[in-house]
Amino acid sequence: MTQSGPQIKGEAKTYKKNQFTTTEGGLYIGHVMENNAKMAVAIRRIFPSPFKRAQYIGLQQSGTKNGSILCSAPATFEITCGESPVQEVAGMWYAENGDIVIGAPKGNIRIFAQNIDLISQGDGKESGFVQIRANANFEAEATDVKLTADSTLSIAADKDIDINSTGKTQVDCGSWKVIEGGDFFQIPGTGNLTIEQHIKAMIKLVKSIA
Repeated sequence: MTQSGPQIKGEAKTYKKNQFTTTEGGLYIGHVMENNAKMAVAIRRIFPSPFKRAQYIGLQQSGTKNGSILCSAPATFEITCGESPVQEVAGMWYAENGDIVIGAPKGNIRIFAQNIDLISQGDGKESGFVQIRANANFEAEATDVKLTADSTLSIAADKDIDINSTGKTQVDCGSWKVIEGGDFFQIPGTGNLTIEQHIKAMIKLVKSIA
């Protein structure tokens, strides 16, 4: 067991800094990191370690992450629970404020369960959105697929849209209008096209040629 010496100028203040270490690992109490952040308690692997990233758990008590728990696992970070759930809850990650960010830039993220709910609860104006983006294919498979919108449902594609069914295709609506690229050659504002629809026809024609 070792105890700290005199306070270093510019170092985060610590009244008593103790550490207990072996060649394999160490327990640090009141330890100040290289970035001048102080850990109330930290457990760290020392040697031997074939990894570049440190392996530790720390309770930070100074700096911008004061009150945080920092974990670093160069291999796998694994949590196993649920042998005896409490009120059917086996695990919970609750953020009182702020965002939760999950990232795997060089791997995949998989979620599997008997049922999966994605629920967005906002004010319906500036929040309450669900956004899904992909720069390749987006595929969805299910026994039945149902889309319901309180206001508007839009389907758009820069190229083709295919609707295939071996059974019956039924469309029930108040009105039905088809605008083709060839409709551009009509005089704007005449026939069954408004000026706005004529512009859409022109855009379709240009995209079909490009």
